[in-house]
Amino acid sequence: MDDYQAVRELLPAPPLTPDVERAGRERLTAAFAQERVRRGRRAARWSALGLSLAGAAAAAAIVIAPTAPPKAPAISGTVTQADGKRFLLVAAASVASMPDEGAWWGRTEVTGRQFREPGGRYVLRESESVETWIPADPEGLTWYRQTPQGIRPATPQDEAAWRADGSPTSWTYDKTSEMGHSGVVRAEPGEQRTWSTEDWDFRIVTAGKPLTKMSEVPDTPEGLETLFDADDLTTVDTAARLLFFAPVTSESRAAAYRLLASAPGVTAVGQVTDALGRAGQAIEYESGEFAPPNHAGATRTRLVIDPVSGRPLSIETRSAADGLLLTYTAIQDSRWADDNPLKEKK
Repeated sequence: MDDYQAVRELLPAPPLTPDVERAGRERLTAAFAQERVRRGRRAARWSALGLSLAGAAAAAAIVIAPTAPPKAPAISGTVTQADGKRFLLVAAASVASMPDEGAWWGRTEVTGRQFREPGGRYVLRESESVETWIPADPEGLTWYRQTPQGIRPATPQDEAAWRADGSPTSWTYDKTSEMGHSGVVRAEPGEQRTWSTEDWDFRIVTAGKPLTKMSEVPDTPEGLETLFDADDLTTVDTAARLLFFAPVTSESRAAAYRLLASAPGVTAVGQVTDALGRAGQAIEYESGEFAPPNHAGATRTRLVIDPVSGRPLSIETRSAADGLLLTYTAIQDSRWADDNPLKEKK
């Protein structure tokens, strides 16, 4: 079996058209070639740039607490890449060829959480879109646009139960509910907000070590493991955060994929559909890192990836008991660009 056949097997049905298949083959070939050429290259122009993310909300989504959780039990034996996770290596080769130069790092994501209505008859989903533009200039401002999308039934089945309930537009919870607070929750979305803040150093903190320069982020799996210097679970959580949220070089992102491919405790799920309905390949591992604070019980983190483009699609937290989706962050777009559309339109 050649590499192209392996990639084709990972792609969702229906079968690819000849033109799409040919374009994908050419892109994958270029990605592998570019990966070999670029390995070891560092983005020198970033050597003096602090990794910046401003705002408490952004920091909460990305910064890893300096106090590491209790060490997870080590998994004995030789760590090898499971066959089902080989798509991560395809993703690594693809992402390594992505451009990583520009005046701005932009990301648009949809974040959400799911919870049952007070009577437990159906599941509701609350979501919002957040657009973030981080400047390459360490003296610049980081810009945000937050667009609340309101609350609605999570699935068609939930919508049917909601209609049978009289199609309510608000729900009242008491303090013992899974919402974690008492009060009325309303369906209508809030107002869109656009704002900017002064940058402060973005840090990935593991074992008390802050990163303040792009050049300090390794571009090999072994380098990342050495940097993180943590137990298996914390290493995987940190690699996931770096992969999805940090404005690192393409080589560092590819290294995170390779690290996840050989990480113990990470299992392949296969082809799935993420919270936005996009098809991708997924891995899962048991972790409470991204779980809602008031959820009782164990949770599993699911990472959904598009292996052909190399783009991370979503981080999902699911109940380990029944697989119910609890929270998610779905990346709609992330890229380096020369212009910041929020700044221009402010």
